[in-house]
Amino acid sequence: MAALLVVAAVAHGGLTVTSTATSAFVVALSGLLTVTAIALALVGLLVGAARFGGDREDHWLLACAIMGAVGVASSLVVTWLSVSRPGSGGGLNPWSLGVLLIDALTVRVAILTLRAVPR
Repeated sequence: MAALLVVAAVAHGGLTVTSTATSAFVVALSGLLTVTAIALALVGLLVGAARFGGDREDHWLLACAIMGAVGVASSLVVTWLSVSRPGSGGGLNPWSLGVLLIDALTVRVAILTLRAVPR
């Protein structure tokens, strides 16, 4: 899961750098998600929350799922803005598609791991 968060951080960083045609809010949100993904990966590895079992892992996985869900929403907004804005040329930002796929995978893995953890 921590490796997936690092990949998500790289994708959000790429989206932040390349999405100059979109709104400043979306660029700032993607930058914030980059920092959040890096922080979650570090906390998960340093504190040991990235191991199975315990409440610490449950909270960490829930935070990963929330970060991924916000990332999916931001990439959908970037995609919508890049296609619908006048003068945008209708081009799709490939970083936005990558963020959408990686964040959707992050949510999926976090939720499935939460369900699989023995209580």
